[in-house]
Order: sequence, then structure tokens, then C-alpha cells
Amino acid sequence: MNLTQTVEELEDIIRNYITYFIVFDILFFAVLFVSVLLLIRFLKSKKSLKDSNEYLLFTIKGQEEERARIAWELHDTIAQDLRYCRTLLEKKNCAENIPEAVQLLGKSLSDVRLISYNLSPADITKKDLRANLVNLCASMAQTCDVKFRISMPDDTDTSFLNENDILNLYRIVQESLTNVIKHANAGEAVILIRNSSENEEKGLYIFISDDGCGFDYDAEQYEGFSSYKRIGGAKHFGLIGMKKRCQLIGAEFSVSSAPGEGTQISIFKRMN
Repeated sequence: MNLTQTVEELEDIIRNYITYFIVFDILFFAVLFVSVLLLIRFLKSKKSLKDSNEYLLFTIKGQEEERARIAWELHDTIAQDLRYCRTLLEKKNCAENIPEAVQLLGKSLSDVRLISYNLSPADITKKDLRANLVNLCASMAQTCDVKFRISMPDDTDTSFLNENDILNLYRIVQESLTNVIKHANAGEAVILIRNSSENEEKGLYIFISDDGCGFDYDAEQYEGFSSYKRIGGAKHFGLIGMKKRCQLIGAEFSVSSAPGEGTQISIFKRMN
């Protein structure tokens, strides 16, 4: 065997080893890549299951909170007003008390209508966010001294929203305005709805702001949102509920508030 033949055999061996290692590397990285993808999918499914369980727990808590809130409103407002009205009409000189009794009955009727409307709005439409919010503001304005203004350009594109998106956005605005009425001591609340400007991500932007008392948001955070308040002994998860609804439809939610400076809630639903 001459030197040339020996060199050629060595070259063949080296080429075979190089080919082997190249094939091995390709297979190794392919297996590694597939493993990473499977791990990511597993973690996502696990997170999705966790989120689903958290949302189910939140839904149950929300139902209990809503029951407690309605029970409190019926017992501590409507029932008390009706009892006082009965006391007025049972007095000997009840004729003098009729105007006050009529006023109390009118207030109780408005309270009952508001409770019924909040539970199931009769005039809500599945595909018209503007009409739903206009009707909501008009209904709430009849029950309080807060002035509501809604601004939404005629060419605002909401065509990418489905019925579930519209319902949840409606409920978020409804909860925001309910908080304004009950806690903000505000004279005015403004709802601005628009599409993105040139430098913003495409989608729908909703801003709800009031000129009320505001609160120390940073000092009262609870799971990233303001601490719950107690209503008739029940925990009030208003802001947390808005956050969860936004998560459910893939929207973003933020709060800005400070004592004496009112509150602004911002919602962004990305265009699919």
C-alpha cells in the first residue's frame, strides 16, 4: 500500500466522520427544537388551565358578590324607603305626608328599575356597541345627579368585535359608571371611544374618566388593582372584575387615579 492510497483512505474516513457528525447534529437540533415546542405547548396549556380555573373561581365569587349587592340594595335602600313611606301614610295626618311618600315611592321605583336594568338590559343589542352605551348612559342619568357624556366618532370601526366582545366591553363600562355613581362623588363622567391614531397600535380604545374624588391607587392595590371595598359586608371586586373581563376577550386594562384628581380607566381591544 503506497502513501497515496493511505492518504485517500484517511480522507474517506474523515469525510465519513464529518458526514456522521453533520447528520447527528441535524438530528440532535431537530429533536431539541421539537422538545422545546412541546414544552412550550405544555406550559401554555397548563397556564390556560390555570387561567380557566382562576376565571371560574372569579365567576363564582362575582355571582356571590352580585347576590350580596342586590340583597343589600333591596334591604338597606328600597325596603327602608318603603317602610318609612308606610310609616308616613299610617299617621293620622297622612294627607300632609302624601307628597313625601310619593317622592319616596318614585325613588324606590327608580332603584328597582336600575337593578333590573343592570341585571339584564332590555335594550341591549348584540352588534351595536354605540347604541348600547348611549342607552346605558341615558338609563343611569335618570337615577343620579352625574352628567354623562359619550364621544364616539361616526366612522369608528367596531366591525372586528364579535358579540362576546361587545357584551364584555358593555359590562366593563357599566361597572365603571356604577363605581362613579356610588364612590366617586363626581359631577361628570366622560366616555371616549375611538380607533387608533397614526402612532398607535390598531384597535379600539375606550377611556372612562370622571371628575370625582379619586383614590390612592398605588396604596390600595390588590392583585394589581385597587383594594376591594365592602358593600353591605360583601367584598367588592369591581376593578378586578373589569380586568378579568378584559383578559377574557384579549383586551388591555389600566387605571389611573389619585386623591382629588378623579379616575381614568383605559381599555384597548386589539384589531385582529
